[in-house]
Amino acid sequence: MRALSLTGERTIAVQDKPEPEPGPGELLIRLRASAICGSDLHLYRRAPQAYIDRAVTPGHEGSGDVVGVGEGVTGWAPGDRAVVYFRRTCWECDDCRSGNNQVCAVIRPGYGFGAHGSDAELMTADASASMRLPDGLSAREGAILACQGGTAYAPLVRLGAGGRDRVAVSGLGPVGLLAAQFALAMGAEVVGIDPVAERRALAESLGASATIDPTAGDVGPALKAIWPHGADKLVEASGATPAHEAIPAVVRPRGTAALVGLGTEPFQTSLNGITRWDINLFGSTIYPQTMWDELCDFVQRKSIDLGAVVSHDLSIEEGPRGFQLADEAAGGKICFHFD
Repeated sequence: MRALSLTGERTIAVQDKPEPEPGPGELLIRLRASAICGSDLHLYRRAPQAYIDRAVTPGHEGSGDVVGVGEGVTGWAPGDRAVVYFRRTCWECDDCRSGNNQVCAVIRPGYGFGAHGSDAELMTADASASMRLPDGLSAREGAILACQGGTAYAPLVRLGAGGRDRVAVSGLGPVGLLAAQFALAMGAEVVGIDPVAERRALAESLGASATIDPTAGDVGPALKAIWPHGADKLVEASGATPAHEAIPAVVRPRGTAALVGLGTEPFQTSLNGITRWDINLFGSTIYPQTMWDELCDFVQRKSIDLGAVVSHDLSIEEGPRGFQLADEAAGGKICFHFD
């Protein structure tokens, strides 16, 4: 089968690899679509040597058709449409049993990281880490929702975003663009913040009422020229220190910020600004697997055009170009197809 491998710093090879077989509890999935996530780029920029030596297939946003079922699997059959949840969780700890497996502390290496991922014609996945793709959604839409779509949706649910809210979205990469789409569909007004002109233009085409270039001056005054009291709610999807430092100037008193982006690991902002204005902060990792049906239903009911955030739809043979485009961070989401 054709598959991608990381072969060094910012290099990708398209290779022939053996076709996998499903083990006990696993599905064999023929991929129809896969997509690049920002966390894939961490490995792309500097993959550990062991990862390269094992020729681990990257990718954790996969969607396709079940073509094989391993021993002990029930409820799945060849022909079923499946989306892979890349965190392989235990389903036994308190968090898993309470429906919050996104924070399971007993996870095994995820797909595209320790286990072979979705940038390949075929992959195996635990049946427990596989979700059914509704008939009304395409394989590409399934891949978009597999990780980044849910990552954008979950914090908006926790924020309670709705028609009375002014929601700022900082960082207009794929997660930020999806968050803007979803917040608009929830009825909120949206302003986007990003240094890349192409991404600001894309956010405005999706319905953002305005966008701000943070390199053109202080973000706080620029936002308050639009919303004098500041944003009611903020989705911080960039992970960048300047964006963190701007939170007290962007969010209104008693407002709330969701920290979503994985960028600079140390978090730095004004503690005085956070406490002085009673600003609430919370971190948000992907989404619980139990939210999948709700997420798909929301996208379908609101007729959200997920394809609008896709800037490139490439064949797997164009994998090196796809990762280069994603690394340049100048456009929208990069997807692969296997037709």
